[in-house]
Formats: sequence, C-alpha cells, structure tokens
Amino acid sequence: MKKKNSALLQGLLYIILGIVFVYFAVIQVDENGWGVFAYVIMAMATIDFVTGFRFIFVGLREKMKKND
Repeated sequence: MKKKNSALLQGLLYIILGIVFVYFAVIQVDENGWGVFAYVIMAMATIDFVTGFRFIFVGLREKMKKND
C-alpha cells in the first residue's frame, strides 16, 4: 500500500523549493543585475512560497479536524 504525501510534507517541499529559487535569483542578480530571468525566478519562488503555505494551512486544519 502506498502512503499518500501529507499536505504538511508537500508544503514543506514547496517552501524548500522556493528557498532554492530565491538562492538562484540572488546569484543571478549578483552576476548580471536585474534582468528578465531574475524576475522570472523570483516569480517562481513566490508561487512556490504561496503554494507551500497553503498546503501547510490545509494540513494543519486537517490535523485539528482529526483531533476533534
């Protein structure tokens, strides 16, 4: 039987991915300045952070619902 990934784990993975994109964006800006590619990387990081926090909130809500 395959265990489903919990929403908390998925949220954590999205936040880690967002941190990685921020790191790449900082390197890009340091080397080449604020170009289009830096804005694209930052947009991807923002989407990952928002998605990660949503998954975490859903996971916490599910845990609280199970405890009641």
